[in-house]
Amino acid sequence: MKQLGIVCLLFGHMLLASCGEEQSSRDRPEKITDGSLTQREVGADTTLQHVAEISIRAIGGEELESMTFDQDTIEVKAGTLIKLTFTNEGKDPKMIYNIVFTKEGYSAQAAQKGSKAGASGNYLPDSSLLLAATPLALPGQSVTVEFTAPDTTGVFEYVNTYPSETPLMKGKLIIRE
Repeated sequence: MKQLGIVCLLFGHMLLASCGEEQSSRDRPEKITDGSLTQREVGADTTLQHVAEISIRAIGGEELESMTFDQDTIEVKAGTLIKLTFTNEGKDPKMIYNIVFTKEGYSAQAAQKGSKAGASGNYLPDSSLLLAATPLALPGQSVTVEFTAPDTTGVFEYVNTYPSETPLMKGKLIIRE
């Protein structure tokens, strides 16, 4: 009888020990072997994308012909997020402007096509010529647009496409590495 008690005690002890082992194995992380690892492509992290905050003003006073952009050249790195704020400092109610970014050599064509598009087309040329565009800015108004610079280096142009006598309202956007 004494031996039966010892056997039962040992059996109970082993049973409790095995239950405890099962519990602790759940708490341990699963072992990963080299055979279970896989590689996958991960896209670029855009949370830390460089942002270029740029301000351009339409300046020049009272006469339409004298209005110009205060900057005729902008330089940014390829792939940069551009946050452009355009301020129209014109005084006359007819001084309504925008900024349209186009491929190099297309700014005159973009201005002409923007004029033809009229108010219903927001004075913007067809999208094949556009890189980006601000909304129209009334005198004293500021407007903002965000766009990403091309990933390749090169020169782009910007111009006002609202119909007016503003030959000086143009500039270059230079994309560098």
